[in-house]
Amino acid sequence: MSIQVWRRLLMALLAITVIALAWNHWGMEHRLVIDANSRWTVNATDDREFDGGDSVAKLRRDGQRLLLDCELGKGYQYPFCELQFILAQPPQGLDLSSFDTLDLTMSAQSATAEVPVRVFIRNFNPRYSRVGDEASLKVHEVAFTPSHYPGGLDFPLARIAVASWWVDEHPLPLELSGQELTHATSLAVATAGKVEPGLQTIGIERIALRGKWISAGTLGLGLVGMWGGTMLICLVLDSLTARRRLRHSTALQASLHKLNATLQSQAENLAQQARHDALSGALNRHGLTEALLGQTRQSDAKLFPAALIFFDIDHFKQVNDTQGHAVGDQVIRCLAELVRHQVQRNDLLTRWGGEEFVLLCQNTPAAEAARVAERLRQAMATATWPQGLKISCSFGVAEWRRGQELDAAIERADEAMYRAKQAGRDRVVCAEPLT
Repeated sequence: MSIQVWRRLLMALLAITVIALAWNHWGMEHRLVIDANSRWTVNATDDREFDGGDSVAKLRRDGQRLLLDCELGKGYQYPFCELQFILAQPPQGLDLSSFDTLDLTMSAQSATAEVPVRVFIRNFNPRYSRVGDEASLKVHEVAFTPSHYPGGLDFPLARIAVASWWVDEHPLPLELSGQELTHATSLAVATAGKVEPGLQTIGIERIALRGKWISAGTLGLGLVGMWGGTMLICLVLDSLTARRRLRHSTALQASLHKLNATLQSQAENLAQQARHDALSGALNRHGLTEALLGQTRQSDAKLFPAALIFFDIDHFKQVNDTQGHAVGDQVIRCLAELVRHQVQRNDLLTRWGGEEFVLLCQNTPAAEAARVAERLRQAMATATWPQGLKISCSFGVAEWRRGQELDAAIERADEAMYRAKQAGRDRVVCAEPLT
């Protein structure tokens, strides 16, 4: 991935992060409003369902407000009146866990003193609640005096606690004793405990639950995940790109290596062709010169004493005339193959021209070279030739001494070969020894 793409990606991530954080701080808010116009069922209850209870609760509407008129009596130990908004019927419940603030706008009046009120949120949990038993619903409670908050109270929902009296009546394991607002069944406003009997009026203008669609913590984790995921994807893409480039580079290197090997092989073939006779596979004159130069660069101790065997196919023109040049070519190839099998590996066989060959025997005296020539002559006599022909050669042998020109030694061997021709062919003739 290029630097420019990285910069654009980082700028995009930064912009998304800033926008998301700003939106979460100043917006992204959802509300649950409970008032006189809300869809929730509203019930007014009092202590008359308990033994001795004689308080009377009445619900009435005053424009956009709900009013609870409560005549608290003395018959029940804990007299109360309650205005209850039914959010869901157990075992169902409304999930309030996404809200973080409880906004309470209400009033409370009595003839004698400031009146506190209590706000309850009841929650259903099948592990300890029972359908039809309202007392088994976990009660969360907050108490305050509305006259102390004429503009309304914004109360952090995290601070609303489970009512201590409910905990005393319903002992639970530690893991179930805390706040639970995932299956709220009702929200209620009630008179405070231990208040003087008499008339109290509680007016509810609005109760609202506020929260973020995405909490700051969840958003933070999401943004971290976005950054981490994007970086991971980028690293994976970079890794895949690097692998693809590596494979391409490896394939290119392999292709270049193969091409180089092919070119080297072709160069070697061309060099081989430049040094060898195409028909017989023997060295040509240029090849013999290069082979000798290479030998003398290392050491001529393995070269001298040396001998040259110059040989020519007898009556070869007659073979071409009677059998054709194709058969003549086969004879040339068979002769070169026969010689290679009969001589030492370091001896140099050269096709000198036409049906003429020169065999350079390294580290071989002239007398030994003459025996080699005789062995070749006898091998030719017993060999199988194309078209059942009988092929023989005339051989001339000459020594080649250190310091002597190669051409001069070849010329002496050539002259000896011609004497063999004149003497009747199919024989070995040695040149006169050098003085």
